Amino acid sequence: MVSKPSAGALSDRFKAPFLCLRVFTVVQLVFMFAVYFVPPRDPPTKPTTFCGLNMFPCSVFLEGFNATECPGLDNNAFRDNNYTCRVEGGNVSAPDIVSGDVPTISANIGQLINANSTCWCLPASESSVNPSPLVQWTHQFWLTGLLLAVGWFGYGAAVTLNDAIAFSVVESSPVKTTYGANRVLGTMGWASFALLIGLLLQTFSDSAAAEDRDFTPAFATFAVAAVLAFGATFFLRAPKPVEIPPPLVKAVGRSLWTVDVMLFSFGTFVAGINSGMLYGYLAWYQSELGGSNILIGVTVFVQACYEAPMMAISGWIIRKVGYHGCMLMCLLSFGIRFLGYYLMVNPWFVLLIDVVHSVGYGLFYASMTNFAFEKAPAGATATLQGVLGATYEGFGQGLGGIAAGFLYQAYGGRTTWLGYSIFSLAAAAFYAVGGVLARMREKYLVVKIDIENVDL
Repeated sequence: MVSKPSAGALSDRFKAPFLCLRVFTVVQLVFMFAVYFVPPRDPPTKPTTFCGLNMFPCSVFLEGFNATECPGLDNNAFRDNNYTCRVEGGNVSAPDIVSGDVPTISANIGQLINANSTCWCLPASESSVNPSPLVQWTHQFWLTGLLLAVGWFGYGAAVTLNDAIAFSVVESSPVKTTYGANRVLGTMGWASFALLIGLLLQTFSDSAAAEDRDFTPAFATFAVAAVLAFGATFFLRAPKPVEIPPPLVKAVGRSLWTVDVMLFSFGTFVAGINSGMLYGYLAWYQSELGGSNILIGVTVFVQACYEAPMMAISGWIIRKVGYHGCMLMCLLSFGIRFLGYYLMVNPWFVLLIDVVHSVGYGLFYASMTNFAFEKAPAGATATLQGVLGATYEGFGQGLGGIAAGFLYQAYGGRTTWLGYSIFSLAAAAFYAVGGVLARMREKYLVVKIDIENVDL
């Protein structure tokens, strides 16, 4: 939220985009890699026996009310007692509590658990199995949050500066090319590394459960890629700086905030809100539906495959429908996509639904970066890149992720996807109306200027 506009302003102010890019790349590498060394949280204490008045495994309630695994337990007494069960994983997004007699619990638990579930039950009069708080305020939480905050600051700044530099390189290239065509290479890297990380996690982890995953290969791969990215900055040709006379600096700042820019910024903000939900909870939702680590990696790979060709032809589409037309298509694609997630019952169906990712990210990101480059006054390209980037990945994704967390906890994943779908479609309608009004205003100003010129 802060890194993108501040990095863009620093780059434009001191005319040192490459130095800023290298510094922020190192910040990203050091602080994000340091997360690997945060000590794990102590696992919660769980009962270890189930006879008599001790813990019963959930399987007891799914085998015809049969407690014969426990010698000496009166089966009739077992069935007549009331119990309280805690269920984690499987088809529940957060620890869930089921209470009642044996037939009631059996019917309810059967709808909640699957092969990835963990659960245990106690006689209702003996102990509490209430879920732990939603957030564990441990020192690991605070340390991880601090490292990620600084690391993401570096990441956001580096991406903004990279986009601004990319446009200057493309503009001065002796070979005719576009930003979108070159951005395809980034998409290919994203796709291949996502698939690689998914395979490594599946290979080195004991199971798909979060506590059994080994993230060492992921952090090692990230470190290697970040070092290579840092080295690549020394092979890029520095753009010629644009000098802005001091008296014009304030005028340049004011010229950034036109009706066009504000309308496009609104669409970027909504796209960020939807992306906050998407990037924060799609993998979790797939896990709830029984998806594996490999599926999650394949999902990112397939998304990139959809995205790459759209990036390549984005310039042609922008010329045909304009920036506002591209943004409207983006918002509609999110509404359709999230509606598909709401209706989805098999986690593999996401590979078909995500064909609209080509528009929701591929076309959107290319149009956002092109818009900033075209609309920004001379010498303020990185600044406008930073403003739009902060609106999308800072304000938008931040608010979208936080709101999604509360909604997911209260209503579950399926209902949350439906809510975000309705929100995105409503925002698309609002954007379309705003686009029509902006076009009418533009025509009115043109006519007014023409009349004034005639009078003169």
